[in-house]
Amino acid sequence: MLTRNDFRQVLSGLFAISVVVFYILVIVGCNSTSPGLPSLYLVKLANNVTKAEVHVGIFSLCAGMDPVNLTCAGTLGSTVADNTTYPAKYFMPGTAAMAPTALQPLLALAAGIQSGSTVPGGVLAIVYVPLLLSALCFVGAAGSLVAFRLSARGGSGKAGFEHQEEAAFAPERKAWRMAVLLATGAVMAALVAAIASTAAVRALLFASTSLPGTAVRPTSSTAITVSGGGPVQVLQWMIVVLIMLWHPLLESVWRKIL
Repeated sequence: MLTRNDFRQVLSGLFAISVVVFYILVIVGCNSTSPGLPSLYLVKLANNVTKAEVHVGIFSLCAGMDPVNLTCAGTLGSTVADNTTYPAKYFMPGTAAMAPTALQPLLALAAGIQSGSTVPGGVLAIVYVPLLLSALCFVGAAGSLVAFRLSARGGSGKAGFEHQEEAAFAPERKAWRMAVLLATGAVMAALVAAIASTAAVRALLFASTSLPGTAVRPTSSTAITVSGGGPVQVLQWMIVVLIMLWHPLLESVWRKIL
């Protein structure tokens, strides 16, 4: 039967696994057509007349003329357009096939949003930089605690590590302090990423009337409708909440060692 301390350890492990899974889902959203991934986007660009639709993920895109049959692929380091022509002609994500005419303005806007430019977008850098920093800090914190437990077990002997001399705990205490610092950094960076994601989407929604192609009537074949992706924002805020719960839970688990 699990003791209270064992239950807390299991719960802290579940929290850690959940946070890692949420990080992965946010980062790989729109990277493939696997079930659920095309719906993990930060911004959706669509034309209600032609049914053209583009989902903008952090490092990937989904595009197509049928919302239920999209082509998805990562855009990091890949060629998204033929820049030898003017204006540039955009490919379907992950292919060398030229995108249909109705998708060209949507893909141009999506490329701008993902780029580091200021026109017409380039807004995702303020999201993925703190997000990746948060993920690295969290993995580092979890790794420090794993090393902490392995080191404590390895040096415990038959009497148990809680009875060892005080000096024997110096490396473990350092590992714990490092984990605390990294966990704090993970929370702060995740919070910045979540706020930035929400703010970026709201800014695009607010400015949608001045984005290319959106100044015309919504029923026009060149009109672009902008909407935010709720699931990704929810996942980001869940990461913040779970990390904030994870830290004090771990502190209660290892309090007797500190």
